[in-house]
Amino acid sequence: MAAFSRRARAWPRPDRPLRQQAPLRGRAGFRLARVIRLKSLFVMATPSPPTRQAQLSQLAFLATACGIAFFWQLGGIGLLGPDEPRYAQVAREMWARGDWVTPTLGGTTWLEKPALLYWLIGLSYQLTGFNEWGARLPSAVAATLTVLALSALRPAHLGWTAAVIAATSPLTLAFARAASFEALLALAITSSLLTFHLTFEAARLGQLKTAAIARHLFYAALGVGLLAKGLVGLVLPLGSIALYALLAPEIRRQPRQALQALRPLTGGLILLTVAGAWYAPVIARHGWAFVEEFFIAHHFQRFTSNRFRHPGPVYYYAPIVLAGLLPWTPFLVVGFCRSLFALLASPDSDSGKTSLQAPKSIIRLALCSFSFPILFFSLSGSKLPGYILPAIPFASILAAYGLWSLSARMRILWLAVSGLSQVGLYVGLQLFINKDLLEQALDLAKLLPGGLLIIALGASAIYATQPTQSVIRLASVTLGIVIWLASYFPVIEAKFSTKGLTPFIARAARPGEKVAFFHCREYAPVFYNPAQMTCCDAAREPSQLPDLAAVEAEVARRGALLVVFPQRKRGDLEASGAYVVTPLGEAGRFALARLALAQAGEVGHD
Repeated sequence: MAAFSRRARAWPRPDRPLRQQAPLRGRAGFRLARVIRLKSLFVMATPSPPTRQAQLSQLAFLATACGIAFFWQLGGIGLLGPDEPRYAQVAREMWARGDWVTPTLGGTTWLEKPALLYWLIGLSYQLTGFNEWGARLPSAVAATLTVLALSALRPAHLGWTAAVIAATSPLTLAFARAASFEALLALAITSSLLTFHLTFEAARLGQLKTAAIARHLFYAALGVGLLAKGLVGLVLPLGSIALYALLAPEIRRQPRQALQALRPLTGGLILLTVAGAWYAPVIARHGWAFVEEFFIAHHFQRFTSNRFRHPGPVYYYAPIVLAGLLPWTPFLVVGFCRSLFALLASPDSDSGKTSLQAPKSIIRLALCSFSFPILFFSLSGSKLPGYILPAIPFASILAAYGLWSLSARMRILWLAVSGLSQVGLYVGLQLFINKDLLEQALDLAKLLPGGLLIIALGASAIYATQPTQSVIRLASVTLGIVIWLASYFPVIEAKFSTKGLTPFIARAARPGEKVAFFHCREYAPVFYNPAQMTCCDAAREPSQLPDLAAVEAEVARRGALLVVFPQRKRGDLEASGAYVVTPLGEAGRFALARLALAQAGEVGHD
């Protein structure tokens, strides 16, 4: 009996730390101790509800994060790329004409995209004037609303973490600060899918009034998605819902009841009412020309072909997702794998909650809503990074789920990986902006202050006692990088925007003289010098001169022409003897010159 008592006391007790307990003898004791240690790596305690003060602190941090991430120096850099200047100018022309139906660019009908973004930019111009702030403000507000929608998820710690992750992910940051359609589309799709989930959750709990309101908002959000970017605003949420329905036992077993709960006839009327605010008048005015340009060319041909010159391999989006969610990518991997394994382990179980007290249905919906857009656009003939922005809010939910599902020990490991990724992101941005740093060894010291700060904050995140503290500290590093990056906006503008050439164009342009682009798709003059622009070429873009033959033909037709080009192409332009090249100005990587026939050139110098 005494021997039995001693053996009993030797077994590990759950109320005492392992190191304080009497060890087992032999191989059996070693195996049991190893099992207990392994279990301690993966089993986490259920988080306790935050206090009122903690909730207010978290809300304040989220508001600060949105303010820095989306609005800090929003207009501090000129319009970039081929799209921002065009969209900003289309909105200005619609507002100037007072015509809210037909978009135009340079006075030419431009039916590529729906009008919602142009309407919002036009309204924004009334607050800020015709500038970068006004052009980008709708995207920043849309990203903020998306983050707030995520923060409303329950349990509160999951929703708040997902919101912070979404606000500080590079892909969200990039498009929230751009005059583009992607942020509006992401808001519409996120709202539609979350209200879809709320419809069924409220009905399950017997909250019929809440379910009815959520159902109406679901269809209204689908209509807004159509206004935001066309059919993709309908295909992505409905495709995600279809995938979810195949995997959700409650819907799969009773599809008719689920369909009745959605009231598709009533909802269809709401959807058509919202979307018809623009589609009805534009189709009535332009008829088949609109259908051919908008639906056939920019929907079906964009998906099935490479007509618009945006090809990519089938794995195109894998590195974009991994880089676009830094530093939260490790937690996305954990959350994705855990939710997928849970689905495979219990495919017929949809009721109940996860270890985080989160409904299994929201994790399953996040898995489907993250996966479907990536699978869909991986099959598309045209691929661009912004296409999968609607998947990022649901990737944030999976990443939050992954972070909270880890034990304290495993969280330290993954936080270390996340911190290292932030150091890599910072160094990569430094070298990208200052490509000559590697050639100037002494200037590498510029990396040290910011790098040491990132390492310090990352280390503090690793040693945080609560997951919430780790999230705040990791997010603070990203926000610090945003503030640091804003200080480099003049350098970035000189390298990636042609805004610096616009004063030269304004001074040098003669009456009737137009601007063309040679091997350059940085269309800032479209917005800053609209009087000198022409639209559109065969690709529905401002005048593009793809080769020297096109340059010579255009100069011969016009007699004289202003050309924006990369400075590395100066020699190519000067090699032709068909015209006279007169340099007019330089800005960063770009230059402006007048190309004129010999006689016209001589007249021009008089």
